[in-house]
Amino acid sequence: MAVITVRGRSSISVKPDLIHLDLDMQSRDTDCGAAMEMAEASLWELRLVLEGCGFEKGELKTSGFDVRTEYETVPDENGNYHNVFKGYCCAHTMNVEFPLNTQRLAEVLGRISATGAAPQLSVRFTVKDAEAAREELIRQSAADARRKAELLCEASGASLGKLVRISYDRSDMNMISEARYAMGTDCLRASAKAVSIDPDDIKLTDSAEFEWEIN
Repeated sequence: MAVITVRGRSSISVKPDLIHLDLDMQSRDTDCGAAMEMAEASLWELRLVLEGCGFEKGELKTSGFDVRTEYETVPDENGNYHNVFKGYCCAHTMNVEFPLNTQRLAEVLGRISATGAAPQLSVRFTVKDAEAAREELIRQSAADARRKAELLCEASGASLGKLVRISYDRSDMNMISEARYAMGTDCLRASAKAVSIDPDDIKLTDSAEFEWEIN
């Protein structure tokens, strides 16, 4: 049986429509219980701020939580270094997502920065329906492979027969725009205004291998 094997490729640009905001809060104290209480108080304050910005209670999600001991390496009178206990750190990483709106983003960041919780903030632009983008890539890869196979058959005087094999290794795709959004803490606290920006499109590529019988 004669066959033809072709790799189909696809490339699309997806416009971001979702803001992903990461919030990292850390509370420290020499007493573990006190560090935990500080973390709980900061979380309570953060939730109130977000509710004031129009978020529902369950929209703030936890992506990481840990309590760890911290040490400092210090020299003694003989110049030998030793680990000295500094205290406990309660680290809580959270995130919240909302439709792309830079004015709302500026308002949210400004209100959060004005609180005592003072989390570290990170902004990313992504897409809500990532699966639709992946499906479009697959469709384009399949169409590209068939066009190539038909052209090769036409050029060689053969005809394309039955599809006998598809090889596709689905990998994770980076659904994050390369656009960066950052404002200094003082700027965030001073103003809730925002420059209207249009984040870069997300560039995605994929491929799959197809094999047909040829007549």
